[in-house]
Amino acid sequence: MTKNQNPEMSTEEHLVGLADSAWKLLGTDTLKNLEIKEVADAAAVPLQLAEALGGSVQRLIFLKMSMLDQKSILETLADIQDSEGASIREKIVEGLLHRFEVYAPYREQIKSLKNTAKKDPELAIRLLDASESTIRRILIMSGDKAIGLRGKMRVKGVVGVWILTVPIWIKDDTTDLSATMKSLDHRMKQAEEWGTSFGVFRTTL
Repeated sequence: MTKNQNPEMSTEEHLVGLADSAWKLLGTDTLKNLEIKEVADAAAVPLQLAEALGGSVQRLIFLKMSMLDQKSILETLADIQDSEGASIREKIVEGLLHRFEVYAPYREQIKSLKNTAKKDPELAIRLLDASESTIRRILIMSGDKAIGLRGKMRVKGVVGVWILTVPIWIKDDTTDLSATMKSLDHRMKQAEEWGTSFGVFRTTL
């Protein structure tokens, strides 16, 4: 057993603790400045174990985001199952909005990542890939199979809607994220119009 390791905690619990600590520290610092030792100390995990489990602070950050996205997806699924009669577009908007709701307590972290990504193309690509993966799942749950070239283009179009809405969400201080919802709805209608014009959508969602 690693020195100072809590014998009552599993490897998975240590990893989750490291991801939580890295995410919390990101709220007051930049990814570039954070070191695995700082995260290990915050999580009360021995450095060698933290290095073995986490590998890097960036990996821990993406692990935390994956956990948040999983929460968002499962809660959206429950909402969709209860929304009988809603259109595909309405379900997609609901899924996107709920993702914003899940991330709402962590605007500082998203702002930090956004600012770092402007100077780090590799990070920007990874963030884009993570959003695309989650948004593809939202489309599939909503009734859009998202397959073939048209399906891929629809996914990328909705990712574009997400990206364009992020600045609105960051500044949205309404309790129900009404400004974010308004922007999502507007951007989705625009995406539908463009998509229909270019043959991405045969009909509106």
